[in-house]
Amino acid sequence: MADLLVFPIASSSAAATYQAYRFSSNGSVRSTVPVDALNDDAAERHAVTLLDGHRIELWARGRFIAHVKP
Repeated sequence: MADLLVFPIASSSAAATYQAYRFSSNGSVRSTVPVDALNDDAAERHAVTLLDGHRIELWARGRFIAHVKP
């Protein structure tokens, strides 16, 4: 039976999903946007495109990546 199962192979080139937390002017989280990127730098560059006048925090699971400010 095990020869019938195909398990995905982890690849170092697979995109990771990050979370961009968009804050309102009073400091509360206004929305969360999933960001798929190959690495932290690419995720941060994508988060910059989400700016709308308020700060963003970028996270990868429980790991803080960056503050992105307008």
